[in-house]
Amino acid sequence: MDYIISDTHFNHEKILYFDKSRAESLKLLGIAPTISEMDRYLEKIWNDTVTDEDTVYFLGNLGMFRKKQDFVAQLARLRGKKILFKGNHDHTDQLKSAYKAPEAQVIEVVETAKSLKIDGRQVWLSHYAVDLPYPLLSLHGHIHEAEYQRDNMINLSLDSAYMQTRVFGQPISFEALSPLLSQRIAAISETYQIESENKRYDRLVERAFDEKITINKPTATQRHELALLVDYLNKNDLTYATVLKQFNIPNDNKVLSEKEKEKVNLTGFEFEKQTGMSGNTGIKDD
Repeated sequence: MDYIISDTHFNHEKILYFDKSRAESLKLLGIAPTISEMDRYLEKIWNDTVTDEDTVYFLGNLGMFRKKQDFVAQLARLRGKKILFKGNHDHTDQLKSAYKAPEAQVIEVVETAKSLKIDGRQVWLSHYAVDLPYPLLSLHGHIHEAEYQRDNMINLSLDSAYMQTRVFGQPISFEALSPLLSQRIAAISETYQIESENKRYDRLVERAFDEKITINKPTATQRHELALLVDYLNKNDLTYATVLKQFNIPNDNKVLSEKEKEKVNLTGFEFEKQTGMSGNTGIKDD
C-alpha cells in the first residue's frame, strides 16, 4: 500500500511553539506536549500504520538533525520503503547518506518534485505548494497550519486542516486520500465551467455596450452580475443609457482631479509609503 505525509519535524525543539495545534493535538491524546513525547508518538503511529512492504511518499522536513547519522537512524526506526522529497530543513548530505544506508529503506530521493497518478488522477508531489494548471493537483507540505485557498492545492503537512480531521500524525493512504482528490477535481471543473460561461458573457457585454470591458481582471461574480444585467436589458428592450436616465444617474465621463491623478500614477510601494495603507496580506485560515 502507498502512503503519504509531510513535516514530521522530529527533534525540532521549536516546532511545538510554532505550531500550537500540534501541541493541542498531543494534549487531546493525553500526551505531554514535549519533543521527546512527540517523537515517541509519531514513531509509534507511523509504525502502527505502515508495514515494511508499504511505500511512504514523505514530502519533506523529517526533522532537525545536526548529524547525518541521526537522520539515517530516525528513518531506520520508521517502517516501510520511503520516497523522500527534499524539504527546506533536509540537507542534501543527509538525504544521500539515507539513500546509501540499507537500514533506512530509502528507494528514491526527489530534489524538487515528482508527477504520478493516484486512481487515475494526475498529481504533482513536492515539499512546496505549486500552483498548477487544471487538471493537475498539487500535493504538498511546508506550510503546516496555514492554507492556500486554491482547490488544486492540497496541504498534507500533518498539522494541516485536512490532516487534523484524521488521526494526528498518521500517514494517509492513497486509497483514503482518493475521495478528497475527487472533490477537488469536481470543484475545479465547476470553476472552469463558470469561467468558460463568463468569457462567453464577456463578449455579450462588449457587444451590448459596443465597447471593450475595462474592469481589470473581473472576478467570476462581477462577470456573472454583468451577464445578468445584459440579459435583463436585452429582454426588456432597454439600454444602459435608459437605466441611467431613469435613476437620474449622471452619464458623464469621469474626470480625475490632480490629486486623484497623482494616486493613480503612484506605484504600489509609493502609495503605501505616502498613505500608510497596505494591501491585503492574507488571513490565516483557522
